[in-house]
Amino acid sequence: STSGEIAYVAQTGVTPPEVWIWNQKGGAAAKQVSHVNDAWKQFKLATPEYYKYKSFDGTEIEASLLRPIGGSDAGATTKLPLIALIHGGPTGRWSDAIEPWGQLLAARGYAVFYPNIRGSVGYGQKFVETNKADWGGGDYKDVMAGVHDLVNRGIADPNRLGIGGWSYGGYMAEWAITQTNEFKVAVSGAGMANLISEFGMEDHPAGDEWFFGTPWESPEKFLNSSPFVHFKDAKTPTLILQGDADTIDPLGQSEELYRGLKRYGVETELVVYPREPHGFHEEKHLLDRLNR
Repeated sequence: STSGEIAYVAQTGVTPPEVWIWNQKGGAAAKQVSHVNDAWKQFKLATPEYYKYKSFDGTEIEASLLRPIGGSDAGATTKLPLIALIHGGPTGRWSDAIEPWGQLLAARGYAVFYPNIRGSVGYGQKFVETNKADWGGGDYKDVMAGVHDLVNRGIADPNRLGIGGWSYGGYMAEWAITQTNEFKVAVSGAGMANLISEFGMEDHPAGDEWFFGTPWESPEKFLNSSPFVHFKDAKTPTLILQGDADTIDPLGQSEELYRGLKRYGVETELVVYPREPHGFHEEKHLLDRLNR
């Protein structure tokens, strides 16, 4: 405004979004003016601990950690069950914002690991480009380096590890279970099992073309990063969640994962939500997904 007031929406890892007013001329502190999400106040939330670790090749990765709510203090020696949650994108990122899935896990006694692995936005163009034509390569090694760092620091219990995510995060969970048996459980939400068939079905394939080219000219690049090539090595029980109206990562991708894991005797369950696109809309489905 002409008086110097700025209205904006702000949130943190423990405070949900609200509208704030700040007068840049007056020098006074910002003032919260909306109370849309006051219902959150009844819940104790886990405060993210932000830190950095070195990956396999020395690349610095920023991450955050939620410790279980009501657990011991930060210096506790008890090793915690740990869930690695991988963001979508891959040109996405975790930020200083409330993330309901992780908070729910923290409330149920789990530590939650959020790594901004190579390919994430917010760390410069070069960092974004470090996983071009290399999905399941350096990015996956970044995940594992972070998990092993928490194990080595005595925070995570190596015998109680899980991994999950949505979209590219679901893809990374799929990839992880074909590369290692360290995880005891996985959740793949709207993931990608076969990058060749994905390219032929998805909306906006130009994104994947930026990473890999086209499957007609570079099929080996798509194959090398496709989990379905390695399903025979998977043993981790896996929950698969998918909207049937998803045009970004279509239903067929989750069906390919389900069929492949079933073929090799892996404990798995596929849950398909009617009418739902890539980002769910219906409250009952959002709740059902978190409960599962």
